[in-house]
Amino acid sequence: MKIEIGQLNITNRSETALAGIGMTSLALASVAVVTAMGTANAADAAFKKKSPLIIGYSIQSAQDPYWQGYVSGIETEMKKYGFEKLLTQDSQASPQKQVSGSLALINSGISCLVVSPHEPNALSATITAAHKGNIPVVVGDVGAAGDYDAFVLSDNYQGGVLAAQFIEKGLAAKPGLQEVAVIALNPTTSVNAPRSDGFTNTMAKNPNIKIVANISGGQTLEGGFKAAQAILSANPKVAAIYTLNDSMAAGAQQAIQQAGRSPMSDPILVGFNGDKVALDLMKEKKLAADVAQSPYQQGVIAVDICWKLLNGETPTYSDAKTKTVNVPVELLTPETLK
Repeated sequence: MKIEIGQLNITNRSETALAGIGMTSLALASVAVVTAMGTANAADAAFKKKSPLIIGYSIQSAQDPYWQGYVSGIETEMKKYGFEKLLTQDSQASPQKQVSGSLALINSGISCLVVSPHEPNALSATITAAHKGNIPVVVGDVGAAGDYDAFVLSDNYQGGVLAAQFIEKGLAAKPGLQEVAVIALNPTTSVNAPRSDGFTNTMAKNPNIKIVANISGGQTLEGGFKAAQAILSANPKVAAIYTLNDSMAAGAQQAIQQAGRSPMSDPILVGFNGDKVALDLMKEKKLAADVAQSPYQQGVIAVDICWKLLNGETPTYSDAKTKTVNVPVELLTPETLK
């Protein structure tokens, strides 16, 4: 069997019509799609395998190595079930392009749609259109909204737990109360709460550790640098810093070294994502640990779920109420990096 991988090209007219408009226009476009396609939900839709058997994947940004890993997972697993083709659509981090591009995928004869949304709240129209065409929708990471059929994402809460346990172990031999800080994502980011809660709830059980700061680093290297500077200035005895993504970890590492201290032990610096920047820092012994996600494995599981839904089976959810499937994360250190 020959497997084909293709990218769906959206017409310039569609992009021009949607380019430059704000979220208000996006909402109106979503309403228009719902009106045009009619109403449908997962309970009404009898999902159907079409011939040829095709998966559609609406990517948040095809240039991002994280989403490239997701594509690789889909490509590998689709062979197992006899999917003949993968159609991808690059949203280029634009919710407007994602709405039009996802609809184009739906109209291209796919049997299952996987979406990694830039704006989860814009999913409603896409899901309605897909269900009207008897197509299941699997949301891949970021966040989910609407009547989707499955939501696959990393176990972000457990990642926070792993980071906390690593820091606890590193501080166990030190006498007295140990001060720890968190550099968070933007509060509205869907993974901010579970990544933070897993960490803070674990630390709350340890009487020898106190979280003295939890501030946003704006999800950027510069934001992580400034947040770490503020933490080190206000809390000079801080013994560990946990950053909720790797860009902020890279910024925090610069601030720590600029202060004449070591991100391996003074304070212990832990990141989250498994991005290349974090792996490189660990190779250079400039980051103590990193919680690594596996977009490849998420892609594999997304295809498994597509197949179950197309065969009328109920996926095994981690949380049936939210139709969520959590994918395990892994703690990496310079010693385990290889």
